[in-house]
Amino acid sequence: MKIIKTVFLLLLMVASGCKNNQEQEIDLQETESQNIKVQVQGHRGDRGNYPENSIPAFISAVKKGAEVIELDVVISKDKKVVVSHEPFMHSLYVLTPEGDSISEENQEKFNLYEMTYDSIRKFDVGSKGNRLFPEQQKQKTYKPLLAKAIDSVENYIAENNLKTVSYNIELKSSEDKYGIYQPAPGEFVNLVMQVIKEKNIEQKMNLQSFDVNILNEIHESYPEVETAYLVYTEGIQKNLDLLDFQPEIYSPHYGLVKDTAFVDSIKSMNMKLIPWTLNEYEVIEQMIELNVDGIITDYPERVLKMRENAY
Repeated sequence: MKIIKTVFLLLLMVASGCKNNQEQEIDLQETESQNIKVQVQGHRGDRGNYPENSIPAFISAVKKGAEVIELDVVISKDKKVVVSHEPFMHSLYVLTPEGDSISEENQEKFNLYEMTYDSIRKFDVGSKGNRLFPEQQKQKTYKPLLAKAIDSVENYIAENNLKTVSYNIELKSSEDKYGIYQPAPGEFVNLVMQVIKEKNIEQKMNLQSFDVNILNEIHESYPEVETAYLVYTEGIQKNLDLLDFQPEIYSPHYGLVKDTAFVDSIKSMNMKLIPWTLNEYEVIEQMIELNVDGIITDYPERVLKMRENAY
């Protein structure tokens, strides 16, 4: 009888131990699910290390592990969607087809909206380098079409069996440039959406802009598209009041994200908070501690390293 009792007690202890282990595993799973990591977005690809808004920069960001490729688009004379931060050839890093530098005084004369894409593609945007990013690798490259950029990234991911990435596409737009350096908002948005639909990336992208007219146009014509509102001025509600709707993402300059009150205010309105452009370790660490949803950076490897250390 004593033996039976002893065995019963042992079985009870084992069962109790299994239950406790299961409970601990469940608690651990819940903790891990709540410990959401900040999303890393490669600004203009990997601008700190490769020519900005180029295919090499996008591929580098993917290799390093960025979850999102951030890029800019403008429109050419022949209505092509071109990846470029400016609607002209910037003197800082562009060389003419003949290999000559462009002066700051003349850079805006190279208006992409007055140039066909065939002529745009002949300009070299990588050999000169960029004095603001001394670690950037110099290499001859060009401003790609949005369609080509997407194809290059998607093909690289498929060939190397990597995790898929999303795209954060900024429509470079300003009301004073309508009809001069760009089409009106309606045409601009339609041209971009045409490429997005052709490439079948509607479910893994968002559109962003500083121009409220562009954002309002996106929401009116394509309400299913997630939008990010880029801002550089204070006053959350004042900024939002310029829109006809509330965007899914509020994307301010990082200097505006000063404390948890700011973060809580954005999140209380069910918007994601993704500041730009964070490159210094101290600032990156601060934003991670404030629990922002994403970080746009010229150095994806820095944020990835800081994120790994933080979690």
